[in-house]
Amino acid sequence: MKKLLTLAMILLLTATDICIAYALQPPSLDATSYILIDAQTGDVLCEKDSREMVYPASTTKIMTAILALELGDLDEVMTASQRAIDAIGYNGSNIGIIPGEKIRLENLLQAMLISSANEAANIIAENICGSTAEFLELMNKRAKELGAVDTHFVNPSGIHDDEHYTTAADLACISRYAMTLPKFREIVSTHSFSMPATNKHSKWPELKNTNKLMLSNTSDLYEINGIKTGFTGPAGYCLISSARNEEGMELISVVMGVKNEGAAENVRKYSKELLDYGFTNFQRVELIQKGRVYRNIKVEDAADIYGLDLVAEDSLVCVLPKDVSQRDIKEVSHINGEIHAPVNKGDRIGYVEFLKDGVSIGRVELIAARDIEYKPAPVSLVELTQNPQTVIESITENLYFKIAICCAALIILLLIVRLFVRALSRRARSRRYY
Repeated sequence: MKKLLTLAMILLLTATDICIAYALQPPSLDATSYILIDAQTGDVLCEKDSREMVYPASTTKIMTAILALELGDLDEVMTASQRAIDAIGYNGSNIGIIPGEKIRLENLLQAMLISSANEAANIIAENICGSTAEFLELMNKRAKELGAVDTHFVNPSGIHDDEHYTTAADLACISRYAMTLPKFREIVSTHSFSMPATNKHSKWPELKNTNKLMLSNTSDLYEINGIKTGFTGPAGYCLISSARNEEGMELISVVMGVKNEGAAENVRKYSKELLDYGFTNFQRVELIQKGRVYRNIKVEDAADIYGLDLVAEDSLVCVLPKDVSQRDIKEVSHINGEIHAPVNKGDRIGYVEFLKDGVSIGRVELIAARDIEYKPAPVSLVELTQNPQTVIESITENLYFKIAICCAALIILLLIVRLFVRALSRRARSRRYY
């Protein structure tokens, strides 16, 4: 009986180890490239060929929306030109905007991001700048400012062009920034909307979000809150997804170039596998808490002997593996040399840096928890005879010396007043006597 129990225990432990190893293994996806990142820090949780060149298709519209939100006025009414409608492209995605139609920028953003309307992107580009060419210059410049250094845009909508390219890593970088813009986040999380009436349309049909993964999500691990689909023949099916769990951990997955049989469904399946992997195996971990005493250091020339507590100026939270053995986190403190009094509360004394697998994942400044007053070292007879002027200046600049001088002056003043009063009193008695 004991042998059977022992064997059963061994089998159970072996099965558990196999399950853990399988859970930590990133999914293998039949896509040109993909990446999964922490939305807060940009840390990469898993990836495949994320720096390889791909065609972005309609995920381009994320960059167009960023510029529209940064440079435009949501209430501005924009007019659709014939050129903007003609630039939709062969079989390009559109909602049927008519040349001469006047639409508010906010509604154009909804049409572009929710229904992936190519003409909406073209109208925005023409109206934000004097020309589409000028808008494209800004798109490429802003993309590089955001860290998308391997990206080049030649149109605002994503229709195919061999010179219109990006990478999964660049799109993750662009998407991460876009999700910090409240209006962008609001629009891409909208399941459907109806355009208001215009000078060319008295009524519009309800327009549903092209992101079917968000519309059909039933996961208990997370809620999908965006962001953008994309498809052209050369690009294949593309999907960028953002999801957040109850603990506030938000991840962004980018799946590019799915071209296999059933690709339209597979791109959603692959995105879900990435998100499932991330939320199953990772969690938010607070590496250091704001206000926490990190260490105590000695302060030279201090008026007391208690040392100085250094506290964290901010908290640092990172997404790390749930399995502690997989974290490999090291912290290195950097103090600004030898610290001398006086020190003011809040002074930055150094910082602590956290490394994962030897790579920095964040740093927090260390600040003084209290004031430290200056206390000069006692002056020796030799120092006094060798350099009396310097010693005298050091003494006279000391706070305690100044206080002592003030007290002595006050005592002397009180004595003078007392003597003066006594003299007046004696003189008065002498007069009464005579």
